[in-house]
Amino acid sequence: VDRGADLRWMSQYPHEAEICFGPLSGLQVIRTRVESSVLVVEVRLNVNMVSMTLEQVVAKRYKVVAGMCDNIMLEIDKSIKGDEWATLCRQLNDDDGNIKIVIHDLAETQLSKIKAR
Repeated sequence: VDRGADLRWMSQYPHEAEICFGPLSGLQVIRTRVESSVLVVEVRLNVNMVSMTLEQVVAKRYKVVAGMCDNIMLEIDKSIKGDEWATLCRQLNDDDGNIKIVIHDLAETQLSKIKAR
């Protein structure tokens, strides 16, 4: 076998040649035949070169999540400038508006952690 990992050493059925193929691998049926009472299927390993690799999928997902975080920060910044914050600060006896700074800084910290991954 030139592709995949031989799992015979850890198989429940070591007499069977078990192989773990990599991502985006498939098996293409070449031909079938019957030997005694056993169906024999000859296959060829086929790697899909059109689909994205795992690294590309992860990078794309990261880009989506990072964009979502940027949008959340824009919404937080927009909300901080609204009248709702003034009302909230009065309710929390925070006349200086420190709660705005704390929430904004907390959101920035969380966004930095997400983008650092």
